[in-house]
Amino acid sequence: MKRYFFCVKYLLDGSDPQLLAGRCISVLHGYMIKHLISSIGVSFPQWSYESLGLSIAFVSDDLEHLRALRAQSYFKMMSDEGFFAITEVMQVPDNLQEVRFVRNQSIAKLFAGETRRRLARAKRRAEERGDVFEPVVSNDKREVGHFHRLKAGSKSNGEDFILHIQKENVNRPLEDEVDTEFNNYGFATNISIRGMVPELSEYITKSRI
Repeated sequence: MKRYFFCVKYLLDGSDPQLLAGRCISVLHGYMIKHLISSIGVSFPQWSYESLGLSIAFVSDDLEHLRALRAQSYFKMMSDEGFFAITEVMQVPDNLQEVRFVRNQSIAKLFAGETRRRLARAKRRAEERGDVFEPVVSNDKREVGHFHRLKAGSKSNGEDFILHIQKENVNRPLEDEVDTEFNNYGFATNISIRGMVPELSEYITKSRI
């Protein structure tokens, strides 16, 4: 199976990777919702323990949709203004390691602000049903692995919210089929959606993309 990608590099000194990645992913989200597709995944070629890195890549086996995403007005404007350098759409090289970038929604539940929002939703739903609201507050202190946060916009309600993203290495024989289904933000999930993207870091460094 052939896959393709393009990479966006943030050019300005002091660029905020979380902010810019969130805006790029919001563009992807809008495109995926509009076209009812789930075939474009997100990769962070410069992901490290400290940062998402100063680049983001989009990967798909659908060449036409990837070209159309690259042509979106936000990317064109940021490129024209000198904020982004955007590669052409290229074929993914063979024999690259596969990784997953996973949106882990369970991480949000560990933060106080998210707990308050969940309780408010539960209270509202109980009142709509005519039930008495009896909150149950969890004291769950589970440890979670390393993650980065970014803010993205929702197409359905127009509000921004935080995505918690983790990186997973995929151990599989190279001849195995690659999973290319992603959620509406271009990520895998913990259970049902397990899309993979190529590990582009070494290739991009060697190619000086």
